Amino acid sequence: MKLHSVAAAAAMLLCTAQGSLPLVPAVAQDGWGPPQTRKNPRNIDFGNGAPQTNFAPARNFAPSNNFAAASPPQQLPNSSDMPQRLARIDAMIQERMQSLNVPGYTLAVIKSGTVVFQKCYGYADLERQIPVTNDTVFGLASVTKAFTSHALLYLADKGLVGLDDTLDKYLEGLTRPYQKLTVRQLASMTAGVSDKVTPEVDWKDQLDILVHTPLVSEPGSQYLYSNFSTRLVGSVLVKASGKRYLELLNEIIFAPLQMNSTATTVLLQNTGRVAQGYTDNMGKGRLRPVEYKSPAVSFAAGMLASTSNDVVRYTLGLMSRRMLSEQAYKTLWYDRPPLSTGKPNNWAFGWAAGPNKNLGGQYQVVKNGGTPGVASIIIILPESNSAVVALCNLRKPPIYGIAKTAAIMAFGDTSGPVEADQDENMPPPEGDDNL
Repeated sequence: MKLHSVAAAAAMLLCTAQGSLPLVPAVAQDGWGPPQTRKNPRNIDFGNGAPQTNFAPARNFAPSNNFAAASPPQQLPNSSDMPQRLARIDAMIQERMQSLNVPGYTLAVIKSGTVVFQKCYGYADLERQIPVTNDTVFGLASVTKAFTSHALLYLADKGLVGLDDTLDKYLEGLTRPYQKLTVRQLASMTAGVSDKVTPEVDWKDQLDILVHTPLVSEPGSQYLYSNFSTRLVGSVLVKASGKRYLELLNEIIFAPLQMNSTATTVLLQNTGRVAQGYTDNMGKGRLRPVEYKSPAVSFAAGMLASTSNDVVRYTLGLMSRRMLSEQAYKTLWYDRPPLSTGKPNNWAFGWAAGPNKNLGGQYQVVKNGGTPGVASIIIILPESNSAVVALCNLRKPPIYGIAKTAAIMAFGDTSGPVEADQDENMPPPEGDDNL
């Protein structure tokens, strides 16, 4: 098998320059219909009690509130030079594609609620020379956690889940240490749940193994990023809603926002638009194909896959502040209760949050995702309704620096050197699937 380097392939595509135009709907393809007719041809069991065979019917989306920002809106730098900024971002990405030997990449910039840049680079499949488009499906890995937390706060808004409820209210068969963990502790990675449990198997089989694994810290005392914490939250969602995980997300997020190409790589495979994932041994070897992590294993911590168009739809929908209550948005983006030790915790409910010194102290929330073949990231500046969204089919640490640098180039001071800090503490360096 001959895998062509990006330098040799040099197939950069300008897919869609959105400007102020509405997003173009995904093109319908055989085997992929409206949300209510999506099928799971392999009858995969996603670890939540029953096979996922179809999605709940779409419903009309009505704004739930008129949320006002928790603090005064922040002003972005004078953006009269935005075309020049975007041109520099484009050049930077092309250079990084070559220097990092990235197979495929897509990045979007949203400024003040408008998509001002959305571009694709390289290949979704090197061997078959299939270029990336805005409808190419990439794995999201731990960006899934943002959707899980969104669903949790939605159910909290409806009174179906209490954030300070204990786990034994929703799940049976728990050992004593797990019974009194709170939903809030699980959602903020402070429950003391281990980040490594062996063997790692489908979630429906993992739960019993997990609850017989000792907690590694006193609940509420330490931050420890654990996929298993979020999978437990996913099981709470299933129990509280009476719906399968993907059914719930489709009902409250995907269908209202017309995210018709968001599910799992397994369910989306028959579209022919799923990108081939690659690895290069963290930059130490040649590019080679790699299989995606099973959604039945990842469950609510990392099972989703999506497209640039759909993730942009989600980011815009989220920034509208109409998908959750005012209190839920405050919890999602702003409230970061300190640990019982008094130390701060800048991560909770799917997002790392805090001021970004590289953006003049602007408040940002970030979530990235990483498993072999996946590097995804969403950076949101909630006080200015601006964001950067990027998806890639190769995982290694410098990939995330592309989007972070693009955010600085778009929204920061560009009078000096522009480069994202590699040790920037958002998201936590250890915080995504053992990146």
